[in-house]
Order: sequence, then C-alpha cells, then structure tokens
Amino acid sequence: RFPLPAKRRYTPSDAVVGDLAVMLKKLDMTRVVIVQPSFYGTDNACMLDGIAQLGNARGVAVIAPDTPEKEVDILHDQGIRGLRINIATTGGEPVDSIKSKITAAAKLCEKHRWHVQMFVDAETIAPLASLLRSLPVDSVFDHFGLIAPGTTNGALRALQGLLESGKTWVKISGAYRIGNDPNDKRIDPLTRALCQANPQRIVWGSDWPHPNSDAGRGRPLTEISAPFAIDDGLVFNQLGRWIPDAAIRKKILVDNPARLYGFENSAS
Repeated sequence: RFPLPAKRRYTPSDAVVGDLAVMLKKLDMTRVVIVQPSFYGTDNACMLDGIAQLGNARGVAVIAPDTPEKEVDILHDQGIRGLRINIATTGGEPVDSIKSKITAAAKLCEKHRWHVQMFVDAETIAPLASLLRSLPVDSVFDHFGLIAPGTTNGALRALQGLLESGKTWVKISGAYRIGNDPNDKRIDPLTRALCQANPQRIVWGSDWPHPNSDAGRGRPLTEISAPFAIDDGLVFNQLGRWIPDAAIRKKILVDNPARLYGFENSAS
C-alpha cells in the first residue's frame, strides 16, 4: 500500500500496525507517537495511516520547507505535532546547513506550536545552542543527543544548559545507538544528569521497530536490512534502573509526553 521511494539509502523490513499494537499491549501502553523514518522522505502517508488505525496516537513528520500552510493545517488535524530533521542517518552536514533546516522547520511549526525534532551528532549540540534558544518553538533531541555514555564533554554541558532553558527536550531512547552495549551502566549517570537539568523536559521512547540503516548502507536496495535485535521489555525496564524515582518516571512516561505531543485533552 505504501511503496518505498526509489531514492532511499536502504530497504527496511516491514513493521505493521498490528505488530506495534502487540508491543504496546505487552508494555501496557495506551498512547504512542510515530516518527517518520528516513527511507520515506517527505511521503508521510504510511505514518499517517498508522496514526489513524491506532487512534490514540500522534506523529512527527518530515515535510518540504515550502509546504503550504493549508497542508500543515491538515497534518495537524491528522495528529502531527512535530517536524523531524534527520542528519545523523544521512552521515552529517555542515552546521550552517543544519541551522537552515531547523529554522525552516521552526517556521512551519510555529502556527500550531509544534516542535522541531533533531537527530544529529553530539558535536553539533553546542554550535546549535544559540539558535535553539532563539526559536519560536521547542526543540527535541533524539536518542540522548547521541552523547556517548561515560563522557562529560561540552556536548553534555550544552545539552544540560538547553534543558535548563525550558525550551529543549531530550528523548531518552535508543540506548543501543549511543554504545555497543545498551545495558552499559554508564548510561545510568548520563540519564540522571539530563533529568537533573530539567525532569520536565525528558521523554522516553522505545525506538520500535529499531531500524538499522547502517546494516543496509552501501548494499543493493533489493536486500532487506534487518532491524536491531532488541528486547522491548528489557528496553522499557531499563528506565527503572536509570531513574529510581517513581515520581520522575511518571513525568517521563505520562505527564511530559502529554504536554509535548498534545495528549492532555485525550481520554487516556
């Protein structure tokens, strides 16, 4: 129903709504946010169909900078609450280019108070900090800002400062994307350092279905790139170790995403 575009970096395995629903039920979750993957580019049809099927769902889209306001309004009605800038999957870009993309996305986000979600390498956090503070909308960093566990460098300090500003959020998700071992105990203090900066601006994500672009990069598009082999229950249970305080975990899992994704007026 949703053919993959000819120009893509890899071919993922299928991830259907029914499988997502099973995963959510196993984790006892009633709400979900679907993020547009890189291989579909600006064609959000598959993601929007998933939102419609699931019901109590929201989405983060990828659209062209010249998208008309009327189309943005339609996307909002369909459950979109943010726009994604994916730099890390494509291998990186100059900071000025990233800034231009963020600025253009923020302009599109402003009417409906969406956020700009960024998947960028850790070394770009500090150079982007001044721009992010000046944006008219909030920003969200994917996957711990890709800060490697065990580091206390300028990237972490810059991200903590952005969290303290109250305009930036961090998604603590995809621990396997910041180190070889997702159970690395050094992720614990990293998570706590981010939460201590501002527990009101942290959200959790499963990163299901765990697509692995690296496995498919440089290979023929006829080959399906298998996803990372991730135990979703284990991923979820890591949060209890990272954040022992149950009240803060509730913020991360319930209260914070309700505000960020506009679930506050929904039934659950």
